[in-house]
Amino acid sequence: MLALLFLIAYAAPILYPQLPGWVDSVSSLVNLAVWALFAVDFAVRLYLAGSGRRWRFVYTHPLDVIMVLIPLARPLRLVRMVLVFIEAISRHARTSLRTKAGVYITGVTMMILLVASLAILDSEQHADGSQITSFGDALWWSVVTASTVGYGDMVPQTTGGRIVASMLMFAAIGLVGLVSGSLASWFVDRVKTQDDRDDRAEAEDLDRRLAALEAQVAEIHAVLVGGRGEEESALPKQPRN
Repeated sequence: MLALLFLIAYAAPILYPQLPGWVDSVSSLVNLAVWALFAVDFAVRLYLAGSGRRWRFVYTHPLDVIMVLIPLARPLRLVRMVLVFIEAISRHARTSLRTKAGVYITGVTMMILLVASLAILDSEQHADGSQITSFGDALWWSVVTASTVGYGDMVPQTTGGRIVASMLMFAAIGLVGLVSGSLASWFVDRVKTQDDRDDRAEAEDLDRRLAALEAQVAEIHAVLVGGRGEEESALPKQPRN
């Protein structure tokens, strides 16, 4: 909820610059308060981890460290809300690990694109000669940059905008790899599942044919044995000495 509050307070002055000045002041105070609460939360959990495991806690919680150090990363906490919702659903329904990973990757990608769009708009919309003056332009720029297409129709003109662009470029390398890898893995699993089904169907068909063949062999054997018995009974019996 704090991450959502931070996102709203950060986005409102950027998307609606015509709002009164006190709105900007309140948004800045909210952002500062949320940062302080995130920092306190991280410090408390770091303390509770114990003196011998604090470095391990920092190493195993990189997202929490990033959210404290980089303000724009705090909305990524919203992805955890989605994961908690999925966990609640999975208690009553079968939810695969692949589904959870897919939702996580999708949520992180969308959140990074949204935050990057807000950040680039905040840096560029009032700059001289800016090419990014609306949220639509900013969102288009973020998608083009993150997808590594790079049309070059919109280029950041300010230092802050170029810093945002650099961060998005580095983040997009991992995102593109995750998304493409997940899609490739999904297709491979679907093909493997279909192949397994075909193999099982062929095996079941072969078992049915073998069973039918065994039944025919047993029937022929029974006929032959029965005929031999009738021939032996028709022969004259030899008297015993």
